[in-house]
Amino acid sequence: MKVLLPVMVLCSLAGAQVLTIAEARVDSDGDGIPDLLGDIVTISGIVTCETTLFSTSGYSFYMQDASAGINVYAYEAPGNMVPGQRWELTGEIKAYNGLTEISPGSVDDYSYVDNPGMPAPVQLVRNQPVSEPIEGMLIAAGDQTLVQWCTVATSPSSAGGGYNFDVWNGQSIIPVRVNETTGIDVSSISEGSRLFLLGIGGQYDSTDPYDSGYQLLPRYQTDLILFNPSVGDFFHLDVEGNPFAPALGETMQVEYSGPQGVTFNLTLYDRAGRDLAHLAINSPAGDIFNWDGRDDWNEFLPMGQYILLLEGVSSDGERLTTTETVVIAAPLE
Repeated sequence: MKVLLPVMVLCSLAGAQVLTIAEARVDSDGDGIPDLLGDIVTISGIVTCETTLFSTSGYSFYMQDASAGINVYAYEAPGNMVPGQRWELTGEIKAYNGLTEISPGSVDDYSYVDNPGMPAPVQLVRNQPVSEPIEGMLIAAGDQTLVQWCTVATSPSSAGGGYNFDVWNGQSIIPVRVNETTGIDVSSISEGSRLFLLGIGGQYDSTDPYDSGYQLLPRYQTDLILFNPSVGDFFHLDVEGNPFAPALGETMQVEYSGPQGVTFNLTLYDRAGRDLAHLAINSPAGDIFNWDGRDDWNEFLPMGQYILLLEGVSSDGERLTTTETVVIAAPLE
């Protein structure tokens, strides 16, 4: 039996009830299929890309409100819709390979509301993948403020009207899908490139229960920012801001790198030799990031001394290692 979430009762410009986008795409039983599949609903949201950006025929674009995002797939749309505008629309809730869609029937199903401008992207934290709650939302992967980039794990490969490649966000892999319709040039991106990315959270999963296949969908060339930090190409591990007190919000900057062709593992151990945090796993390039003192279970580590071990393996099998002592301090009274 499906249990629907409480519905926020608002009225549209035409007098219809307006749902939040989260209410329109709710999946209360977690089966990957929206509870309102086949229902006609009205929503209101901000357009986050051009209406034809993700389609070679018809219209495929994204909208979001404060609660969630959604794909709009239709054969008709007003010609004056632009990113940053808020529109109200009525359509049928559908699902395509795990992606929840709303499908208006005609241009009469759209109503312009206002122009608040583009919403701020959802900033992924380090190690956070794209997932169901942020599907359809504008997302930032890699944090320029913290100088935490994503590292390209696989070079772009041509696939079905676009290009696919993966990036490491900390320990999490984010698949990136670049549609040819966007006109984005990926020729400068290769394994080991460092990127800050913007894009829409998408999904392409043809298998029940539709809980995988999450992607980042860049919209424009400017959504892919190549970054070339001044990291030495000699094998090294450096930490700054050590000791530090995570309980006060303090972080420690970690930098590691080595010659081209070396893959890296960066692991934190306690004094008993137990591995507690895997900060890099088979990374194809060096990195600089701020570590907040959390372990693999997202728990803050207690005060004490730890050993940070960097292992590098070259293409000919040579193994390189170096360590740093890390001290997690208690906050001063």
